[in-house]
Amino acid sequence: DLVFDMSDPGTGKTYVRIMGFAKRHKRRGGCMLVLAPRSLLRAAWANDLHKFAPHLRVSVATAAKREAAFAEEADVYAANHDAVKWIAKQKPAFFKRVTELVVDEATAYRHHTSQRSKAALRIAKHFPKRTLLTATPTTNGICDIWHQMMLLDGGKRIGSSFYGFRNTVCIPEQVGRMAQAVKWRDKDGAEEAVFDLISDVVV
Repeated sequence: DLVFDMSDPGTGKTYVRIMGFAKRHKRRGGCMLVLAPRSLLRAAWANDLHKFAPHLRVSVATAAKREAAFAEEADVYAANHDAVKWIAKQKPAFFKRVTELVVDEATAYRHHTSQRSKAALRIAKHFPKRTLLTATPTTNGICDIWHQMMLLDGGKRIGSSFYGFRNTVCIPEQVGRMAQAVKWRDKDGAEEAVFDLISDVVV
């Protein structure tokens, strides 16, 4: 159950996720964790949940009340992207109640070396159902997609080595006198080739 929704802005990505979860929740229960920009936690997720699925209980976990928010009984927990570092430190029992992960604006985790990207990768394995949302998956080039796909499928489709992936889809260009002053440029056709490999999970 893996989905990477790259639909354009304003096409209802949040609505679709909420209604899909509502149907699954009605059949077999479960709990959804949403990671999103802080500005969208209430404006998009909490408001849309109240509007389209008012029977679902939502708890918004801001930095000031994170532990209290996750201690509440809820069907959906919405937290900002940096909360993932706190979530990754929780004990296994924490993850037994959450069955789905939704990452809104997934490009927040495109840098594979950042602390929050590493934390997100540690928690992703706990969720059998994962959904990534963003209308701009490759703003800086095709390498942006690598860690997002690692969160989704653990490297199944485009590999588990960032440097192996980059060497396959990019060409290094010297941009300064220092040896390490290199810019990686997408090879011709790289984006089409990569999207062909992941097309079965992309909307």
